[in-house]
Amino acid sequence: MQTPAGGSRPILITEIEQFGGSERSVLALSRWLHQRNLPNHVVTYFDRCNLAQYATHPLQVVELNPAPGPRNKIASLRTYFNQQSPNSPKPLASGYQPALHATLAGQRGFHTLMHDTPSLFGDQETRSLSTSLRIAVSNRIIGYGLRSGGNTIVTSEYLRSECRKDFNIDAKIARMGGLVTSTSAPLVHPVNDRLRMFSVCRIEPNKRIDWIIRALAELERGNKPLSSVIDWRLDLAGKGSLIPSLTQMAQTLGIGDRIHFHGFVPDDDLERLFSQTHLFLMPAVQGYGIPAIESLHRGIPVLLHRESGVSDILLDTPWATVFTGGEENMTPALQSAIEGILQGKHHAVPQPHLPTEDEWAERVATLCNWL
Repeated sequence: MQTPAGGSRPILITEIEQFGGSERSVLALSRWLHQRNLPNHVVTYFDRCNLAQYATHPLQVVELNPAPGPRNKIASLRTYFNQQSPNSPKPLASGYQPALHATLAGQRGFHTLMHDTPSLFGDQETRSLSTSLRIAVSNRIIGYGLRSGGNTIVTSEYLRSECRKDFNIDAKIARMGGLVTSTSAPLVHPVNDRLRMFSVCRIEPNKRIDWIIRALAELERGNKPLSSVIDWRLDLAGKGSLIPSLTQMAQTLGIGDRIHFHGFVPDDDLERLFSQTHLFLMPAVQGYGIPAIESLHRGIPVLLHRESGVSDILLDTPWATVFTGGEENMTPALQSAIEGILQGKHHAVPQPHLPTEDEWAERVATLCNWL
């Protein structure tokens, strides 16, 4: 096990299974600290995706490698933090489970990035009684830890409201930004011969990719098919369990030749896809939704659901089409967004202020008293 430098700021991710939004936010914070010569490290039970390979700076990852079972995991975490100096910076737990384990391991006064609350853990209506009871107990334990002196940090009004309900705390909001840090004007993406739509996410149920496919199929079945107005294509980047069934759905609906699942996409290819995109689609239920910010930074309008936390700052701009309700509202929202693209409405007004990763990281570091 590597020993972090004295005074290093610990960021706790209990188990790193794959590289997603929360992992990327941790790297953004770690990079910002590194650039200011503020030592930091990630503490985890297991790093199964080699987190350091995604970092653009030297990243120290401390793997505890406990024996199987939650008791052994929490014991290894307790031992690790007991070995740190009493004057060491307070840890930052990245997520719900890390906050739970930090509390059980005896940490007090730690800080937390609450990326998701239980309302985002799948369908609440289909939970078993035992699952609901387990979450209620976990919420009670976590609330005790969160109220022990540290700050809880969220990205949206929705998550702050959920933290009040679940943990009886007032979280602080730090709006997360995209990878782009430039303040220059966004590029114009004119539509020439083909409308290119794009989405990047894990291809799982809460991302509602099926809504997108069915809405596009409905637009094709209308009195004036979308393809008769403009040739179009949808690209989707990201791995996930639903790719086979969604591919079959697109074929069954007669639009399979226009919908392309790319799986995991390296950064260079991702940038190429963004550069060709005219409209970014993100109807997901999620605590925030960084890809919407990244798209707007690149000059690409977005369509998103109000249940995506980032919609807080995108309600009053033609750069974003924000819809509410169920799937029945997806098709008219998509049609409106496409019409806006083809008419160039969004470029007629300035973009709203968009947060950056650096702004977010500075606020998080300040709230953690790490500066």
